[in-house]
Amino acid sequence: MPNNKRKRVSKIKGKEKAHPYSRKAKQISRAMHKESQIAKAKAERTSGAMARGQKVVWFRDNLDTAEGKKLWTIDELREFVDRYLVRNQDEVDELAEKKKAGRALSPREAFFLQAIEVEAREARLAGIEVPDLTNGAVVRTLRAWDGDLNSITTIKLIKCRPASAVQPTCASANSEDQEIAKLTGMTVG
Repeated sequence: MPNNKRKRVSKIKGKEKAHPYSRKAKQISRAMHKESQIAKAKAERTSGAMARGQKVVWFRDNLDTAEGKKLWTIDELREFVDRYLVRNQDEVDELAEKKKAGRALSPREAFFLQAIEVEAREARLAGIEVPDLTNGAVVRTLRAWDGDLNSITTIKLIKCRPASAVQPTCASANSEDQEIAKLTGMTVG
């Protein structure tokens, strides 16, 4: 039995003369379905790369405000993430002023607000991927990056939570316990 598993519609011969219920028509529909699945996966990869690219571009553009700085500490990076999360606050305030009571937002505005909310929640709970500014080589690569999405993989990304979402360390709690123990003469355990 011949192998009729052609992967692309353009490679199938005689597709114009195929009867609607023939094996040839099934072959054409399989190839069309495969091509649509490939196009869908490509669109998803591209949109994900665009979002990641926009984030990295923002960090690259805002590195220039701290001229001459070669490394950031984790706490400074967390502050940087806080600034990233409030980058659209002016637009959010403008939408809140413009919104009339009892009226729904337009779909574009609702999507914009929802995207900001989801990004903030994700950052607060799990952290967001940001360029590793604690590594000097990554900072140099980021400054030299030309914005090409294909070369974005050369920039190492790490998950970082914003400073506003980080719990105070146990050291401060221990120091409070020690002060209480010192004042009262009792041990706190």
